[in-house]
Amino acid sequence: MNDFPLKGVIGIIANHPNELDLALELRLNCVEIRADLLLDVGITIDQILELVRSTKSKQLASLLTLRHPTHGGKFFGTEEERIQINQAALDAGADIIDLEWATDSAEAMIQKKAPMVLSHHDFDGMPTHQELLEMTMKMGELEPCAIKVVPTASTLKHSFQMLDWVRDAKDGISRIGFAMGLQGTSSRILTTAFGAPISYASFGEAVAPGQLSMNELLELYQIQNLNQQSRIYALAGDKVNNSPLLKTINAKFQKQQENAVCIPLETKDIDELIGVIENNRFAGVQLVPPLEEQFKKQGAHQESSVAPSLFQVLS
Repeated sequence: MNDFPLKGVIGIIANHPNELDLALELRLNCVEIRADLLLDVGITIDQILELVRSTKSKQLASLLTLRHPTHGGKFFGTEEERIQINQAALDAGADIIDLEWATDSAEAMIQKKAPMVLSHHDFDGMPTHQELLEMTMKMGELEPCAIKVVPTASTLKHSFQMLDWVRDAKDGISRIGFAMGLQGTSSRILTTAFGAPISYASFGEAVAPGQLSMNELLELYQIQNLNQQSRIYALAGDKVNNSPLLKTINAKFQKQQENAVCIPLETKDIDELIGVIENNRFAGVQLVPPLEEQFKKQGAHQESSVAPSLFQVLS
C-alpha cells in the first residue's frame, strides 16, 4: 500500500476557516478543505490558500477539494480555473487533492503527477459488481494515490458491497469507499476497520447524504479504535440509525474497554438482514420492529447458515 498522507477521521472544513480550530481541539490527523463550499459562503481564494498554509504549519495533513456541481459540489468556474486553484493549493502546502474521474482537471493534474484522490460519486444508485470492477481497473490505470468510490445505497447489501470493495484493495493504491444514504450508515462506520485510510465527518451540517457527525464517529462509535479484530454487533430494524439503544450499548462497551462496536442495520426485511449476516462477521444482532415479529413468525434463521443464537429479540 502506498504511503497515503491521510489517516483516521477526516474533518470537513466547509463553513468557515475557523473550523480548523475544532480539528485541533479534537486532535484529528487530517482535514478536508472543501474549497467549493467555502467559496460559496464568501470565503476568498486567498483566504483558502492561507487556510492551507495554516493547516500545514499546525502539522495537520490536508485534502483540498474543489467539487464541480455535476459531482455534487458548488464550484461554478471553468476547468482551467479548477486546475489553477488546485495547483495553487498544492504549492501552498496541501498534501493531496480530490478530483473527479474523467474530468479535464483530473487528467491535467495527473499529467503533472500531482498527489490525488481520484473520485467517483453516484447520487442516484449503485454500480453492479462488474461495473465496480471495471471502474476500479480504469481508475487504477491512472495511478492516483487513492481511488474513492461513493455510490448511493438503496439496500443494506449495498453498504457491505462497498466494504468488500475496500477490503479487496491491491496494486498499492488506497481505496476510500462507503455508501451514501440511510442504508449506507454501516459502511461509513466500518470503512476504516475494513482497510480504508479515512472516513469523513462534518463539523456542522452534513455535506453529503447520510454523512455522520464528528461526535457520532468519534464518541458514539469511536471508529478511531476499530480494527480488523473488533467484534461487530448490530441493532437491526426500521429507523434504528438514531436509536438511543446504540448509545447505551456502545457506552457499555467503552466503559468495559472492549474492542467492540454496535452499529445500526437499517432494514425492514429479515431475509435481507440474514443475507448480509451470512457473508460478514457479526458477534451478535439485536432485533427491533418489524424484524422481531418476522423472526418469530417465519423462523427465517432455520433456513440459513446463521446460528439462531446470534439473534436477540428485544421484547
